[in-house]
Amino acid sequence: MGHDAALFGLARTVMLGHWDRQFRTIHATDAITGWIGHTPGQIRGLHLRDIVGDEFFADAEPYLRAVLSGEPQAFGRRIANAAGQTRHVQVTCAPDTSDGGVRGFFVFITDVTGRVAAERIRQRDAERYRALAASIPGVFVLLFDSELRYIIAEGQELAAFGYSAAELEGRTIFESVEPGLARELEPRYRAALAGQEVSWTRRIGPRTFSLTSRPVQSDEGISAGMVVALDITDRVHREKTWAALHDIATAVARSASPEDVATRVAAVLRRLFSVDSAAVVRFAGDSQAEIVAMAPELPANVSRTHQLTPEDSSATARVAFTGKPALVSYDGAGGLGDQMLAGGFLSGAGAPIRVNGGLWGTIVLTSRSSVGVTPAMLDRLAEFADLVEIAVGNSEAWAALEHKASTDPLTGLLNRRALEKVLSHELDAATAASHRISLIVLDIDNFKSTNDLFGHQAGDDVLVEVVRRLQQATGDGEILARFGGEEFVWLLPGTGGEDALKAAERARRLIAAIPFPGVGALTISAGVCELADTGGEPLIACADQALYRAKSEGRNNSVRYVSPG
Repeated sequence: MGHDAALFGLARTVMLGHWDRQFRTIHATDAITGWIGHTPGQIRGLHLRDIVGDEFFADAEPYLRAVLSGEPQAFGRRIANAAGQTRHVQVTCAPDTSDGGVRGFFVFITDVTGRVAAERIRQRDAERYRALAASIPGVFVLLFDSELRYIIAEGQELAAFGYSAAELEGRTIFESVEPGLARELEPRYRAALAGQEVSWTRRIGPRTFSLTSRPVQSDEGISAGMVVALDITDRVHREKTWAALHDIATAVARSASPEDVATRVAAVLRRLFSVDSAAVVRFAGDSQAEIVAMAPELPANVSRTHQLTPEDSSATARVAFTGKPALVSYDGAGGLGDQMLAGGFLSGAGAPIRVNGGLWGTIVLTSRSSVGVTPAMLDRLAEFADLVEIAVGNSEAWAALEHKASTDPLTGLLNRRALEKVLSHELDAATAASHRISLIVLDIDNFKSTNDLFGHQAGDDVLVEVVRRLQQATGDGEILARFGGEEFVWLLPGTGGEDALKAAERARRLIAAIPFPGVGALTISAGVCELADTGGEPLIACADQALYRAKSEGRNNSVRYVSPG
């Protein structure tokens, strides 16, 4: 039994009767017959124990003693009614007062069986959401009720949100998060409770999350709202890196001097990695190093040229002597590391730049914090160095860099950045000439499971084979690009929506027709949209909505976008 009547909510309440201070029946209503099987006349004058039994009376007696002292009482219990049905009830006792004294008490009963069952279902579903969120990497889930009170806060990335489950669950957004964040979340949460889906991105510390707030449906309608937050930090970093590389490639194409290109690289590095300084260093001769460019600028206490030694604690020296990426703390052992330490820098990271097979130099990050650079940053820096090295190379660098900046290295297709440029041009041309144009977004169904079961190499092999089959379905003048992960975009200039849908179906059948070596049968889903059907919305966004429908309707499906208007 519990004290909190609010747990049970309100259902149909009836009065059972009136008892005196000795617990004898003064009056009973007809409603009592359905609960105990006796008529009001049969129980008049009987002690309450003789009516409900020893066990029930023993449980209820503390509440009855309290009500006889003038305090209304409420408690819950599971009982069997006269028909033998087990019911969950709320029993409410109210004192009968007269001339300042309590003469007895009234008893009311509320059948809350349906509400208890619904609550159990809600708790079961909530635990399923909790288990799902806890099992998915890079995600956290927030479930909230109509009062914007968190029911569940769960997921491996919840700590990145800056809050724990204990700080959120059971509290409203106004009670649990700082006011600015509460103001940001409230309209999105209320939109979810109104049946809408809202997506946005938010920077949380060094991480970037894509958040989607959506309604949670039950048999009674929208019962709650849910926020699913996905860590997209790596994707954002990649996009920023490619944009930066495009700027660098443009400088190379315009015949900028090596110093100008290095200055641009240093500025980009500092911005991308949010460090105190970044530099491009070139190696020459026997352990010679020259700082070609540094952002914001070369400190007065740091020399531009250096003779490196194995004892030097700088990242530059470590890269020069090992040819490998290095993460360092400056320790005052001499050389460039001493100069950096004297300038207030405590840690650094460097990655090698190779040109024509030789060690050309290094790109370096430095921080005034001992934890300002991390192993994760070093990994990204090494990837960046692999791409930047071409820009600081010889006259062949520009073509190679442009190719990397616009082509997916695994499949050979245009990448997302290049597609967006082509798409903008094609849409302008189609609009100017009043030509039809359509776009298809394709996604490999359950691709993550393939990676998890068979490994990333098998996943890469699948992507390559999918592209080979898709290329069999594409026609002259049509453009196929890898949009990211397992998602592809197919642009069809001069094609209407009905023919684009047929093309999507041809591609879908090609994928499903033959099992993939070592993996088995796979399928794709497709969203199709013609420019004329968008109602002014972005073409790719409308096709993506159609893809979402195809996924939600069972996958292995092609759906054409239909404008809400």
